[in-house]
Amino acid sequence: AVVSTQSTGDDASSTGSSPVPGKVPASQETSVQDVHNVITLNSVALYCMKRDLNRAKRILAQHLSTLNDGEIPAQATMLLVYIELRQGNTEAALSILKQQQINLPTLTT
Repeated sequence: AVVSTQSTGDDASSTGSSPVPGKVPASQETSVQDVHNVITLNSVALYCMKRDLNRAKRILAQHLSTLNDGEIPAQATMLLVYIELRQGNTEAALSILKQQQINLPTLTT
């Protein structure tokens, strides 16, 4: 395969900016983290659907360890609660909900 090195006029040099190779622009850092969150949470959900709860919990715990407390998505909390409930750990699930200050809906009969 032959790769052309000729400029098409679409690259950063034609706009006057010179990006640093391997560095994500600050305006895209958040979106990269958001994409990483979505992919990780989707894979955790997939393992939950496959009933591989131990693997799902391990991946989720590893992912959460890389985030700051204020960055934990609600979906991650819900997945962790789901895993705990499926494993029969109702007290752990309630504890997680209380820690994250998620309001449970009141059930009326």
